[in-house]
Amino acid sequence: VLNEDLWLVEGQQERMINGANVWNWPVAYDKLGARYRIWRDALERGNKKLPFERSIPTYLEGM
Repeated sequence: VLNEDLWLVEGQQERMINGANVWNWPVAYDKLGARYRIWRDALERGNKKLPFERSIPTYLEGM
């Protein structure tokens, strides 16, 4: 778990070094890490619908 959070912090630091405006990302590290772990666990279990995944509106399906 700690290494996953470290990975997120390192990514944020790299974006800062490259000049990105990191304040455009309003999700706190703790919340982002928790959401990632929930998503990853669902992916590993083979869930058909992943958490935090937006559904495609019916009128856009098949485009």
